[in-house]
Amino acid sequence: MRRRVTAVILAGMGLTVVLLVLPWIVRVRAEADKAGCLSRFERLGQFAALYAQPPKGANPADLPQAVPPGTLVNPDLPPDRRLSWIPDILPFLDQKLQPVADLAPRFDRRGAWDAAANLEVGRTRLVLFTCPGPLPDPLADGQMPTQFVGIAGVGTDAATLSLGPPVPSKAGCFRYDAPTPLRLIRDHDGLSSTALFAETASELGPWVRGGFATVRGLDVNEGAKRPIGAGGQFGGTYAGVGGFGFADGSARFLTDRTSAAVLWAHFTIAGKGTDPIPGE
Repeated sequence: MRRRVTAVILAGMGLTVVLLVLPWIVRVRAEADKAGCLSRFERLGQFAALYAQPPKGANPADLPQAVPPGTLVNPDLPPDRRLSWIPDILPFLDQKLQPVADLAPRFDRRGAWDAAANLEVGRTRLVLFTCPGPLPDPLADGQMPTQFVGIAGVGTDAATLSLGPPVPSKAGCFRYDAPTPLRLIRDHDGLSSTALFAETASELGPWVRGGFATVRGLDVNEGAKRPIGAGGQFGGTYAGVGGFGFADGSARFLTDRTSAAVLWAHFTIAGKGTDPIPGE
């Protein structure tokens, strides 16, 4: 009898320990995933970081000096039928995380994003374009989604805006048809204040596809989804926050309490304090 009582007590103590430790393990894992998300933004923004702080002795002419066009420019196709900006930067990504440079020559650069050759490449999951943790399911025809998108500015048409002069107050870093000089960003709102990339869990699209799948502006129209958070335009992977990569190669989370005015300033090249915010 005494052995049974002892066994029951030990079992109860073990269960108590599990109940106490399990939530802690879950929290630690969640924090590790969030840190990993920011790390991927930093890796993705390395080209911007090199421009902001060139390595000693580097030849400036050899360094990327612009945000790439938001699509593989093809006047014969609308943006959402083109290849995205991602194929062009594959050779410049961290190949230690995932060797992807050999994917670049396999694209049919004259074809639409859903040309046979491009669909084949699009079935490769890109580690750098997904958040750590549970992976999103493949899309139609086995296409792998991206959870990281380029930021076009403010408005659903932001990616179609020219850069002036003057630079439109709603224009962001990514435009469908042309690169955006990092110098222009630096000389206006600044590299550390201007967001290049955002994490999203909303309406995921294939990483090979141009248009909304890989480049998005902040929708400020009446009835638009909330900017950040579960079910919102950006974020949604982690509770109450959204991950963002900035033009100086840094990364940080913005919360679902971030004001529209702050988001407007971060999403644009030259938008600090220049436009009224709808609803404020």
